Amino acid sequence: MPVIVLGAALPAAADHNEPDEVLDGNVKSCKDGVVDGEVVWEESADVPDIIEHGWFTVTLSDDLQWLDVVLTPAGEESGIDLAVLVKGGNDTALYLGPDLTHLHAPENASDKPAQISNYTICKVHFNEEPTEPPTDEPTEPPTEEPTEPPTDEPTEPPTEEPTEPPTDEPTPSESPTPTDEPTPTDEPTPTESPTPTDEPSPSDTPTPSPSETDEPDLPDTGSSPAVMIAAALVLVAAGAVALRHRFVKA
Repeated sequence: MPVIVLGAALPAAADHNEPDEVLDGNVKSCKDGVVDGEVVWEESADVPDIIEHGWFTVTLSDDLQWLDVVLTPAGEESGIDLAVLVKGGNDTALYLGPDLTHLHAPENASDKPAQISNYTICKVHFNEEPTEPPTDEPTEPPTEEPTEPPTDEPTEPPTEEPTEPPTDEPTPSESPTPTDEPTPTDEPTPTESPTPTDEPSPSDTPTPSPSETDEPDLPDTGSSPAVMIAAALVLVAAGAVALRHRFVKA
């Protein structure tokens, strides 16, 4: 049994509704996937019998071509949902509420609705509230392309080279003036031994002139001044020779 697509009946003419689905064969139950929902009650009848219920009223045309199922005030207050199966010819037409007027059996070979042979009314808790299919096509997505990313390239880093370090080389500190090495002391030039001088010839001792005042005579040492000078010169010469020998050895 095919699954029924939910939706309101589409009016094809002023005097009848088009079925929501045409099912093959004689179908008398809304169960087994005929409708998309839970079937809580259903009842079938062969024409010309009329199903009576407090939720709705049933009207059948005299020629058995049309069927009306209309909710009563109690049915409207209860908010029930109905589905109706109408059998005629070889197939069954399925109608889903809320508009269940001017229902007919599927068309036969003459392209006219067949005479109704039986019908079934079902109370259904649909899984989803039946809604009319939208007639307007869904709005197309915007055709505008998304905004392109900015084409400006990122700002280049500054091209200026960094400031060069100062080129002035630090002034080298002056090297300390080397201290003059002490000049080696010249060795003393050995003093030449003095050439001994000829001893002066002893001069005649002057005769002291007598003075008016006679002073006492000094004692005579027995040495004259010339002899003493000569002796002193000899001692100096000997000392110079000794000093020279000392420096030579050093």
